[in-house]
Amino acid sequence: MFQEPTKYTENDHFFFEPNQELEKVCNAPKDKDGVFKVLELRNGKINLVYIGFSNSGGLYNEIVNGLHYDKNPRKIGWTYQTIKDKTDALDVYWYVTNSKDDQKKEQVEMLKDFVYQTGKLPKWNK
Repeated sequence: MFQEPTKYTENDHFFFEPNQELEKVCNAPKDKDGVFKVLELRNGKINLVYIGFSNSGGLYNEIVNGLHYDKNPRKIGWTYQTIKDKTDALDVYWYVTNSKDDQKKEQVEMLKDFVYQTGKLPKWNK
């Protein structure tokens, strides 16, 4: 189904559960920018719920302190959201991009691919 960006060699992922602190489990680099996607694990199903990018504050800062669509920092918003939706965990994949302009371009490409396959945006990309 959804294709992984393969051109970025520096990448990883981490799991976030509602009872954890996002700033403690996030393993994204603080000094490098890129793109990230969030998979929701619930009732044995996996759904891609968000595709984001960091601009100039590093992937870690964007993932932890960037704003969720409810206007709360993600470290708060994702906790509320996972409890509200009865989500077992989030699986967050991040990719360091090669240059300053790549992250936004990669996010757009990932969103286009998702829309092409599903006919809609991920539910948190409102």
